[in-house]
Amino acid sequence: MMRLSLASLLIFGQHASSSCAAAGGCLSGKRLSNLADRFQRRYWDKLALVKYPPPPRDARTCAQLAQEMSSSLNSRAVSPWKYSINRDVDRIPHEIAFAECICQGCIINQHEDLKYNSVPVFAPLMVLKKTRCGNDPSKYEVKNDFINVPLACTCVVPKYVK
Repeated sequence: MMRLSLASLLIFGQHASSSCAAAGGCLSGKRLSNLADRFQRRYWDKLALVKYPPPPRDARTCAQLAQEMSSSLNSRAVSPWKYSINRDVDRIPHEIAFAECICQGCIINQHEDLKYNSVPVFAPLMVLKKTRCGNDPSKYEVKNDFINVPLACTCVVPKYVK
């Protein structure tokens, strides 16, 4: 089961200092590993994202979920979502669970209603980005970066152009 708090993501994401990536200059593989471990412990372990990976990829359709409406929170929502793993070898952490909306519309009375839209809810999250040093390709430069991570989906009234 994945435990994820939007408030935690916003609090830790917005107030994270740049001290993790402030090692300065190019880092050896060992120093990069130490920095990554410290970053994981300081920010990501508090979010419980690493300890509780998402369930296996859900292949159920919107229509199936509308009839079942059981199991986990993401399957019972009026805008159900599934998780996929976003991988980036140049990012720390390398793997992050991203929510994907299953329905185009929203589930109302056990049927998909296309008068509404299912849209992802995003939160900024701090990650470390690594790049090889130009003068020494065996070392890395590391910088803080914020990415918008889709956490869940919600039901909204569509935008109308007038």
